[in-house]
Amino acid sequence: MSYLLEGRFVEACDCRLMCPCWTDDEPDEGHCTGLFAWDLGPGSTIDGVQVGGAKVVCLTSHTGRRRPEAPQDDSVSVLFVDVRGSAADSFRLLADAFAGRAPGPLADLARVNGTVVTEYEAHVEVTENGQTCVVTARDVNDLETVAVDLRPARFDGNPPLALLHTALHKELQVFPPERPVVAQHSGTLEIKASALPGGQIEVTGRSGMRGAFRYTHP
Repeated sequence: MSYLLEGRFVEACDCRLMCPCWTDDEPDEGHCTGLFAWDLGPGSTIDGVQVGGAKVVCLTSHTGRRRPEAPQDDSVSVLFVDVRGSAADSFRLLADAFAGRAPGPLADLARVNGTVVTEYEAHVEVTENGQTCVVTARDVNDLETVAVDLRPARFDGNPPLALLHTALHKELQVFPPERPVVAQHSGTLEIKASALPGGQIEVTGRSGMRGAFRYTHP
């Protein structure tokens, strides 16, 4: 599989600011439920298939560190794949890519996704309005849903908190590599995912991150 995928990513979870996974530490209270969302920009392709405009959300629940040696032992994930705006036959390509079943740098996602138990065709929206970013996703049957709103984390009126060279920079292919990710505070994070252990949550004022990504493989 060859690919060029680039765009913006969003991360949010039920840990307090900031999620310990970014420093390869244990999550708050020993467990973490949250999401990664990838919004693919124009020119993104997999095996020559145009996938720009597609959006993917990975919901994950895990205990212990997010990047263990055997992630399938304590991480469970489900994927929401929205192919609107991209080629109609791109669902399987995107699902395999973001589940960590592709070669090259996307294979590193297997360390953070763990066992992917379900892949949904879905409606996903990633919208930005000034400083606010909102991510919503629902499967086509409206059974599994996620919603979160985020804004930059600021302290005493200073510029937003930014992180560089974190544990997740590799897996999320932060681009360019020396570019920091910007810490976020969530308003409300709601997840309803019956396939995930602990996949029913509604919390406020938790952790998030936003940044740019670029995955390439010849």
